[in-house]
Amino acid sequence: MRKKGILSFIFVLLSLLLAGCSIPLRAEIPYTSPSTYEQDRITMIATVEPSVIVVKTDTGHGSGIIFKSEAYGEEGQTRYYALTNHHVVEDGGEMKVHFGNADLDIAVYDYASYEPYDIAVVRFITDRTFRVHPIAPINDNSITEIVKGQDVYAIGTPEDIKKFNYVTQGIVSLTSYPYNSIEGLAIMHDAELNPGNSGGPLFNLKGEVIGINVAKVPTITTKDGILAAEGLNYALSMNKIAPIIRGFTEASYTLVERRPRLGVTVQDVDVFLQENPATLLPPNPVGVVVIGLDPTRQAKDVIEIYDLIIKMDGVNVSSIADIGARLEGAQFGDIHSVTVMRKVGDEFVEFTFNITLS
Repeated sequence: MRKKGILSFIFVLLSLLLAGCSIPLRAEIPYTSPSTYEQDRITMIATVEPSVIVVKTDTGHGSGIIFKSEAYGEEGQTRYYALTNHHVVEDGGEMKVHFGNADLDIAVYDYASYEPYDIAVVRFITDRTFRVHPIAPINDNSITEIVKGQDVYAIGTPEDIKKFNYVTQGIVSLTSYPYNSIEGLAIMHDAELNPGNSGGPLFNLKGEVIGINVAKVPTITTKDGILAAEGLNYALSMNKIAPIIRGFTEASYTLVERRPRLGVTVQDVDVFLQENPATLLPPNPVGVVVIGLDPTRQAKDVIEIYDLIIKMDGVNVSSIADIGARLEGAQFGDIHSVTVMRKVGDEFVEFTFNITLS
């Protein structure tokens, strides 16, 4: 009987495998740390990370954190405020806020900065909703405790965008240190930083922003020569910079340098269809798909998300490069005709608009 039972089990198992069925060997269980400390860290990072951004400029990128929002202009629009460094936005040209997904890049509208403290605030306007991380020294004029030896976590995007919201851990090494020849402007810590981390937040384990990362000491000079430095990283003390940020008024903000643009963010059809339903586009689509609109430019008044741009100035469009070719040598005030296919009810209808570059 025992042998017969074993043979029956093997027969059933083979039948399931031959039928294409799979037998789960282990159920997926969300990770729960056996350590309370580790779980607190994981939870904190997951909570604060959605507020951490990249500030992309014409000359590179830095990091930042959204700390304030307010209703703005048209119904459904929100103006967001994000902290970063002055040296990130200085001579940066046009800027965008990046959220880890290229489809969500949003143009920075204006910024305010204070060079002696190397601090800046960038503002962007959108109808999308993003997480805001309140910062008590700014919002409540309070003091956040900074203690030598307390754990700190730097979140930012070093080197390139592929390392979006990279996390490093360390401790506060010195609670007060000169920076830019200003006493007490900096905290020193050993959570590693690299180019691109500039402007990113430094958190404690409670998720409070205690500083804005700004620089690292790359080398030190010794009797044995120049050596690579380790763990000598600066963050601007939030308690020190908060009064400056609170002091920014509307007059403090400068409009971002602009280039003439249509004001649309587009994606090639094959890329768009990898993550979106084909029903958003007409059958056998040829063109580029609108996935974003700059609220500060004219296209937002006539173009809609998911419009398929099929022609520009009467010339067929099949790729992003085709649009770039039509805009070569663009000047403010140039007018371009843009033809799109748009889903209206269950049908796709062709529309043509004249758009002025602004």
